[in-house]
Amino acid sequence: MKKRIFRTLTLFSVLSVTVVALIITAFSVYSNMWQMERNLQETVQSIADSYTQWDGMEECRIFLDTLSDNIRATLIDADGTVLYETDAEANEMENHLDRPEIQAAIQDGRGEASRKSTTLNARTYYYAVRLDDGNVLRLAREYSNMYRIVFNSVIIILLWITLLIAVSVIASRRLTIWLIRPIVHLADHIGNLEDADVYDELEPFIRHIREQNEAIDEQKSILQRERETLNIVTRNMREGVLLISDDRNIISVNPSAIIMLSGQHARAEDYIGRTFLLLNRTKTWYECVDRALKGENAEDELRYQGAVYRLFASPILRNGRIDGSVVIVLDVTQKRLAEQMRREFSANVSHELKTPLTSISGYAEMMELGMVQKPEDQQEFARRIHKEALRLIALINDIIRLSRIEEGMPKKFQPVSLRQLCEETRESLLPLAEREQIALHITGDDCLVMGDPGMLTELLYNLSENAIKYNRPNGHVWITMKKQGSEAMLAVRDDGIGIPEESWQRVFERFYRVDKSRSKQTGGTGLGLSIVKHIVEYHDGRIALESELGSGTTIRVWLPLPKHAPQ
Repeated sequence: MKKRIFRTLTLFSVLSVTVVALIITAFSVYSNMWQMERNLQETVQSIADSYTQWDGMEECRIFLDTLSDNIRATLIDADGTVLYETDAEANEMENHLDRPEIQAAIQDGRGEASRKSTTLNARTYYYAVRLDDGNVLRLAREYSNMYRIVFNSVIIILLWITLLIAVSVIASRRLTIWLIRPIVHLADHIGNLEDADVYDELEPFIRHIREQNEAIDEQKSILQRERETLNIVTRNMREGVLLISDDRNIISVNPSAIIMLSGQHARAEDYIGRTFLLLNRTKTWYECVDRALKGENAEDELRYQGAVYRLFASPILRNGRIDGSVVIVLDVTQKRLAEQMRREFSANVSHELKTPLTSISGYAEMMELGMVQKPEDQQEFARRIHKEALRLIALINDIIRLSRIEEGMPKKFQPVSLRQLCEETRESLLPLAEREQIALHITGDDCLVMGDPGMLTELLYNLSENAIKYNRPNGHVWITMKKQGSEAMLAVRDDGIGIPEESWQRVFERFYRVDKSRSKQTGGTGLGLSIVKHIVEYHDGRIALESELGSGTTIRVWLPLPKHAPQ
C-alpha cells in the first residue's frame, strides 16, 4: 500500500509539473507572438502617421532602412507593384495585389495575414496599412524568431521541470509517510486499539478489528485452558501417551511414556521434535509405530527391562491423509504376573487338595471293600482319614483367609497391644513347643498399634509356629517387640535349620516349600508365610527375612505406630 500511494503521488506530481510546464511554455509562445504582432502593428501605424510629414518617398525609404533587421518593410503601389523592399530588389519582385493583407488594406485601410513567405522561406506575420497617397505600407516579421527564443529557454525550462519533479518526489515520499503513519501505528498496536490515533474513516475498521481481537482472545483463553487441562491429565496419567508426526518425530510425550519406554526419568522437552526411536529401539516398538504411520491400527505387547507393556497405535487422519500417529502405552506387568500367579495358584490348589482327598478316598474304599477286618486296623484307617480331613480343612481355611485379605476387606482397626498379643500366642503354642522341646522367649517393650486383632494374632501365630516346626530339639524361639521411629518392630527369631539365600524371596509365595519332605511331616499347607505377607501389606507395613543355614532364621515385621495415642 505504501509503495502504491508513493507511486501514485509521484506520477500525479510529475504529470502535473509536466502539464503545467507545457501550458506555461505554450502560453509564453502565444504571448510572445501576440506581443510581436502588437509591436509590429504599432510600428506600422506609427510610420503611417509620420508618412504625411516626410518629404517624398525618399525620406520614407531612409526611415524604413533604419528598422530592425528582423523586420521586413515593403512599400506597394495601389496596383500591387512593389515600390520598395528592404530585403530584396523591388523590380525583381512579383505583383503583390493578390496578397490578402494588401487587398484588405486597400479596401479597409489595414490588413493582416500569416503564412509561409516564399521570399524568406519561413512562416511570417504580415501587417499592412494604406497610406494617405494610396500606397500600402507592409511590415513583416518571422515567427521563427519567437520559436528561437522559446528554444533557447528550453534548457532552463527542463532544469526547472527536473527540480520540480525532484521536489515532487520528496514531497510525495513525505506525504506518503504522513498518510501511512496512522496505519503503521495501528499495525504496531493492533493488540491495544484504545489509544490509537487514526483517521475517522478507519474507525469502522478499528471497531471490527477490536471485536475480532476480543473473539480471538476468548478463543485463545479457552484453548489455553483446554491445553493446560490436557497437559495436566496426560502428565499425571499412569498410561503413556505419545503423538508422533508423519515424519516420525515426537510431537508430544508424557512422563509415564518416557519412563516405560526408555527406563529413565527425563524431561519431555528432550524428546520433542526428535525421532520416536530415541525412546525405544526394540523391533516391537518400531513395527507397531510403523504400521500406524502406514494407516493401520496396530496393537502389540512389548517386554522391556523386566516389564510388560501393551502398545496401541492408531493413525491420525487429516483430510484423508495420514498426518501422524497416537500411541497409548499400558503397563500390564502386574496383570501378567497376576495371571501367572492365578495359573500357578490353581495348579497348586488342585495338587494340594488332590493329595489328602486321594488318601481319604483310598482309605475309605479299602474299608468299604472289607479289606480292613481287624478293629485296630479300622481304628488306624479312621485316624488317617481324620488326619487328612483336618489337613484338607486347614488348607481350605487358609485359602479362604488369603482370598478375603486379597479382596480388600474394610479395615476395622482398633488398638492392639503387641505384648498381650505375644503372651496369648505363646500360651497357644506352648503345648507344641513342649512337644518339640523348644523354648519360647518374649523380650522388648510393649507397643500399641492400630490393626485387626485377629489378623495380627494369625500373623504372629504363623511366624512362631514355623519357628517351632523348623527348629531342632532343645532349640529356642525369641519374640521381640520395640519401637523404631514411627514404627513398631516385631521380630521372630529361631536357632533352627535356616533357609538358603536363594529361597528368601520365594518363601512368601503360595505353596512354596523349601523342604517338601519336612513340610509333609509337619503338616503345613504352604500358605502360612503368604498369609503373613498379605496381612502385613493389609496393615501398610513391611516385612524382611534374614537366615543362615544351620544357624536359624529371623523374620521382622514393621507396623506403623498411630499418630495420636489411641483411647
